[in-house]
Amino acid sequence: MNFVNSRSAVLGRLALVVLVIAGLLGFASPAQAQVFSSCDRWGEYHQADWTIYNNIWGDNAGNQCLHVNSVNSWYVDATHTGGGIKSYPNTSVSPNTPLSQMANAGFTYDTSSAPAASGDWWNWTADLWSTGNQDEIMIFTSWEPQGPAGGWGTQIASNVTVGGILYASVWQAAPGWNVLQFIPAQQNSSGYVDALATWQWAASQGLLVNTDFQTMQFGLEITSTSGQQKRYSLNEYHAWWTNTSGGGSGI
Repeated sequence: MNFVNSRSAVLGRLALVVLVIAGLLGFASPAQAQVFSSCDRWGEYHQADWTIYNNIWGDNAGNQCLHVNSVNSWYVDATHTGGGIKSYPNTSVSPNTPLSQMANAGFTYDTSSAPAASGDWWNWTADLWSTGNQDEIMIFTSWEPQGPAGGWGTQIASNVTVGGILYASVWQAAPGWNVLQFIPAQQNSSGYVDALATWQWAASQGLLVNTDFQTMQFGLEITSTSGQQKRYSLNEYHAWWTNTSGGGSGI
Protein backbone atom coordinates (compact mmCIF):
# COMPACT_ATOMS: atom_id res chain seq x y z
CA MET A 1 0.00 0.00 0.00
CA ASN A 2 1.42 3.40 -0.92
CA PHE A 3 1.59 6.38 1.50
CA VAL A 4 -1.46 8.11 0.04
CA ASN A 5 -3.69 5.06 0.44
CA SER A 6 -2.32 4.36 3.95
CA ARG A 7 -3.00 7.95 5.02
CA SER A 8 -6.53 7.72 3.60
CA ALA A 9 -7.17 4.52 5.55
CA VAL A 10 -5.98 6.10 8.81
CA LEU A 11 -8.16 9.17 8.25
CA GLY A 12 -11.09 6.91 7.50
CA ARG A 13 -10.59 5.02 10.78
CA LEU A 14 -10.34 8.32 12.70
CA ALA A 15 -13.57 9.50 11.11
CA LEU A 16 -15.25 6.25 12.15
CA VAL A 17 -14.02 6.67 15.74
CA VAL A 18 -15.39 10.24 15.81
CA LEU A 19 -18.75 9.02 14.54
CA VAL A 20 -18.88 6.25 17.15
CA ILE A 21 -18.05 8.69 19.96
CA ALA A 22 -20.64 11.14 18.67
CA GLY A 23 -23.18 8.35 18.57
CA LEU A 24 -22.42 7.33 22.14
CA LEU A 25 -22.74 10.92 23.30
CA GLY A 26 -26.03 11.13 21.50
CA PHE A 27 -27.29 8.06 23.36
CA ALA A 28 -26.01 9.53 26.64
CA SER A 29 -27.64 12.93 26.28
CA PRO A 30 -31.14 11.91 27.45
CA ALA A 31 -29.62 11.10 30.86
CA GLN A 32 -29.08 14.85 31.24
CA ALA A 33 -32.71 15.66 30.48
CA GLN A 34 -35.15 16.92 33.10
CA VAL A 35 -36.82 14.19 35.10
CA PHE A 36 -40.12 16.09 35.41
CA SER A 37 -41.90 19.17 34.09
CA SER A 38 -45.38 20.48 34.86
CA CYS A 39 -47.37 23.67 34.38
CA ASP A 40 -50.23 22.31 36.47
CA ARG A 41 -50.85 24.41 39.58
CA TRP A 42 -50.61 21.31 41.79
CA GLY A 43 -47.92 19.51 39.78
CA GLU A 44 -45.57 17.45 41.94
CA TYR A 45 -42.55 15.18 41.59
CA HIS A 46 -41.79 12.42 44.11
CA GLN A 47 -38.59 10.63 45.05
CA ALA A 48 -38.69 8.42 48.13
CA ASP A 49 -39.85 10.61 51.07
CA TRP A 50 -39.29 13.87 49.21
CA THR A 51 -41.71 15.88 47.08
CA ILE A 52 -41.17 18.89 44.81
CA TYR A 53 -44.35 20.94 44.32
CA ASN A 54 -45.27 23.56 41.73
CA ASN A 55 -47.84 24.76 44.31
CA ILE A 56 -49.64 27.72 42.71
CA TRP A 57 -52.00 28.23 45.62
CA GLY A 58 -52.84 31.96 45.57
CA ASP A 59 -55.70 33.80 43.90
CA ASN A 60 -55.38 35.53 40.51
CA ALA A 61 -52.16 33.70 39.69
CA GLY A 62 -50.53 33.84 36.28
CA ASN A 63 -48.56 31.10 34.58
CA GLN A 64 -45.86 29.01 36.24
CA CYS A 65 -44.06 25.89 35.06
CA LEU A 66 -41.88 23.67 37.24
CA HIS A 67 -38.85 21.91 35.76
CA VAL A 68 -37.08 19.30 37.89
CA ASN A 69 -33.49 18.44 37.00
CA SER A 70 -33.14 16.05 39.95
CA VAL A 71 -34.42 15.79 43.50
CA ASN A 72 -31.60 18.23 44.40
CA SER A 73 -32.27 20.83 41.70
CA TRP A 74 -35.27 22.52 40.06
CA TYR A 75 -36.42 25.83 38.60
CA VAL A 76 -39.64 27.61 37.74
CA ASP A 77 -40.51 29.95 34.88
CA ALA A 78 -43.18 32.20 36.34
CA THR A 79 -45.33 35.13 35.20
CA HIS A 80 -47.34 36.77 37.98
CA THR A 81 -48.61 40.27 38.68
CA GLY A 82 -50.58 42.13 41.33
CA GLY A 83 -50.67 41.76 45.10
CA GLY A 84 -51.00 38.69 47.27
CA ILE A 85 -48.80 35.59 47.27
CA LYS A 86 -49.40 33.50 44.16
CA SER A 87 -47.25 30.43 44.68
CA TYR A 88 -44.68 28.61 46.77
CA PRO A 89 -42.78 26.07 44.63
CA ASN A 90 -40.79 23.99 47.10
CA THR A 91 -39.09 20.78 48.14
CA SER A 92 -40.81 19.08 51.07
CA VAL A 93 -40.35 16.21 53.52
CA SER A 94 -42.42 15.19 56.56
CA PRO A 95 -40.46 13.97 59.61
CA ASN A 96 -43.74 13.87 61.62
CA THR A 97 -41.79 13.49 64.87
CA PRO A 98 -42.25 14.90 68.39
CA LEU A 99 -39.63 17.51 69.19
CA SER A 100 -38.26 15.40 72.05
CA GLN A 101 -37.38 12.66 69.54
CA MET A 102 -35.82 14.85 66.85
CA ALA A 103 -32.04 14.48 66.52
CA ASN A 104 -31.38 16.93 63.68
CA ALA A 105 -32.96 18.62 60.68
CA GLY A 106 -31.32 21.03 58.30
CA PHE A 107 -30.36 21.85 54.75
CA THR A 108 -27.92 23.60 52.47
CA TYR A 109 -29.15 25.64 49.53
CA ASP A 110 -27.91 27.52 46.48
CA THR A 111 -30.41 29.74 44.68
CA SER A 112 -30.46 32.16 41.76
CA SER A 113 -33.15 34.61 40.77
CA ALA A 114 -33.95 36.59 37.65
CA PRO A 115 -32.71 40.19 37.51
CA ALA A 116 -35.17 42.27 39.47
CA ALA A 117 -37.48 44.88 38.02
CA SER A 118 -39.68 47.44 39.72
CA GLY A 119 -42.74 45.64 41.02
CA ASP A 120 -41.07 42.27 41.63
CA TRP A 121 -41.92 40.66 44.98
CA TRP A 122 -40.57 37.28 46.07
CA ASN A 123 -38.64 35.55 48.83
CA TRP A 124 -36.71 32.30 49.16
CA THR A 125 -37.95 30.83 52.43
CA ALA A 126 -37.92 27.69 54.54
CA ASP A 127 -41.34 26.72 55.85
CA LEU A 128 -41.57 24.48 58.94
CA TRP A 129 -44.93 23.15 60.14
CA SER A 130 -46.22 21.44 63.27
CA THR A 131 -48.81 18.67 63.31
CA GLY A 132 -52.19 19.82 62.06
CA ASN A 133 -50.59 22.98 60.59
CA GLN A 134 -51.06 24.68 63.96
CA ASP A 135 -47.67 26.39 63.74
CA GLU A 136 -45.66 27.72 60.79
CA ILE A 137 -42.07 28.91 61.07
CA MET A 138 -40.81 30.88 58.06
CA ILE A 139 -37.04 31.34 57.73
CA PHE A 140 -36.23 33.90 55.03
CA THR A 141 -32.93 33.60 53.12
CA SER A 142 -33.23 36.21 50.31
CA TRP A 143 -35.92 38.51 48.96
CA GLU A 144 -37.00 41.27 46.60
CA PRO A 145 -37.45 44.25 46.90
CA GLN A 146 -34.00 44.77 48.36
CA GLY A 147 -33.35 46.47 51.67
CA PRO A 148 -34.29 45.50 55.21
CA ALA A 149 -37.26 43.15 55.17
CA GLY A 150 -40.13 43.41 57.60
CA GLY A 151 -42.42 40.65 58.75
CA TRP A 152 -46.13 40.86 59.38
CA GLY A 153 -48.01 40.77 62.63
CA THR A 154 -46.05 41.83 65.71
CA GLN A 155 -42.27 41.99 66.08
CA ILE A 156 -41.40 39.88 69.13
CA ALA A 157 -37.57 39.78 69.02
CA SER A 158 -34.60 41.48 67.38
CA ASN A 159 -30.93 40.68 66.84
CA VAL A 160 -31.10 37.08 67.98
CA THR A 161 -28.71 34.37 66.79
CA VAL A 162 -30.29 30.97 66.18
CA GLY A 163 -28.48 28.06 64.59
CA GLY A 164 -25.53 30.31 63.75
CA ILE A 165 -27.64 32.89 61.87
CA LEU A 166 -28.21 36.43 63.12
CA TYR A 167 -31.84 37.40 62.70
CA ALA A 168 -32.55 41.13 62.64
CA SER A 169 -36.15 40.50 63.64
CA VAL A 170 -38.64 37.79 64.53
CA TRP A 171 -42.35 38.37 63.95
CA GLN A 172 -45.51 36.61 65.01
CA ALA A 173 -48.96 36.64 63.40
CA ALA A 174 -52.19 34.71 63.87
CA PRO A 175 -54.16 34.48 60.60
CA GLY A 176 -55.97 31.39 61.89
CA TRP A 177 -52.80 29.55 62.86
CA ASN A 178 -49.58 30.56 64.60
CA VAL A 179 -46.98 32.05 62.20
CA LEU A 180 -43.40 32.99 63.13
CA GLN A 181 -41.14 34.77 60.66
CA PHE A 182 -37.35 34.88 61.02
CA ILE A 183 -35.76 37.71 59.01
CA PRO A 184 -31.95 37.45 58.77
CA ALA A 185 -29.75 40.51 59.12
CA GLN A 186 -28.15 39.67 55.77
CA GLN A 187 -29.53 38.09 52.63
CA ASN A 188 -27.77 34.99 51.29
CA SER A 189 -28.40 33.22 47.99
CA SER A 190 -26.59 30.16 49.38
CA GLY A 191 -25.92 28.81 52.84
CA TYR A 192 -26.91 26.42 55.61
CA VAL A 193 -29.98 26.49 57.87
CA ASP A 194 -30.25 24.45 61.07
CA ALA A 195 -33.99 23.94 60.93
CA LEU A 196 -34.18 21.98 64.18
CA ALA A 197 -32.28 24.67 66.11
CA THR A 198 -34.85 27.24 64.95
CA TRP A 199 -37.71 24.97 65.98
CA GLN A 200 -36.09 24.33 69.37
CA TRP A 201 -35.57 28.06 69.97
CA ALA A 202 -39.22 28.80 69.23
CA ALA A 203 -40.30 26.01 71.59
CA SER A 204 -37.96 27.25 74.33
CA GLN A 205 -39.55 30.72 74.09
CA GLY A 206 -43.04 29.27 74.44
CA LEU A 207 -43.94 30.40 70.92
CA LEU A 208 -45.35 27.13 69.57
CA VAL A 209 -48.85 25.75 70.00
CA ASN A 210 -47.73 22.23 69.03
CA THR A 211 -44.06 21.24 69.21
CA ASP A 212 -44.31 18.14 66.99
CA PHE A 213 -42.04 18.65 63.95
CA GLN A 214 -44.33 17.72 61.07
CA THR A 215 -42.98 19.13 57.78
CA MET A 216 -39.82 20.82 56.47
CA GLN A 217 -39.98 22.74 53.19
CA PHE A 218 -37.74 25.10 51.27
CA GLY A 219 -38.76 27.11 48.25
CA LEU A 220 -39.80 30.43 46.78
CA GLU A 221 -42.82 32.57 47.62
CA ILE A 222 -43.77 34.61 44.55
CA THR A 223 -46.12 37.58 44.70
CA SER A 224 -45.23 39.36 41.45
CA THR A 225 -42.79 39.13 38.56
CA SER A 226 -44.04 42.47 37.14
CA GLY A 227 -46.07 40.54 34.59
CA GLN A 228 -42.92 39.28 32.87
CA GLN A 229 -41.72 35.68 32.69
CA LYS A 230 -38.88 35.23 35.15
CA ARG A 231 -36.75 32.20 36.04
CA TYR A 232 -35.97 31.24 39.64
CA SER A 233 -33.67 28.30 40.34
CA LEU A 234 -32.85 26.10 43.28
CA ASN A 235 -29.49 25.15 41.82
CA GLU A 236 -28.48 22.71 44.53
CA TYR A 237 -30.30 21.56 47.64
CA HIS A 238 -29.28 18.98 50.23
CA ALA A 239 -31.50 18.32 53.23
CA TRP A 240 -31.80 15.75 56.00
CA TRP A 241 -33.50 14.82 59.24
CA THR A 242 -33.06 12.06 61.80
CA ASN A 243 -34.76 11.05 65.04
CA THR A 244 -33.54 9.32 68.17
CA SER A 245 -35.11 6.04 67.10
CA GLY A 246 -32.89 5.84 64.03
CA GLY A 247 -35.43 7.06 61.52
CA GLY A 248 -34.62 9.73 59.02
CA SER A 249 -34.12 10.66 55.41
CA GLY A 250 -31.84 12.82 53.30
CA ILE A 251 -31.17 13.99 49.76
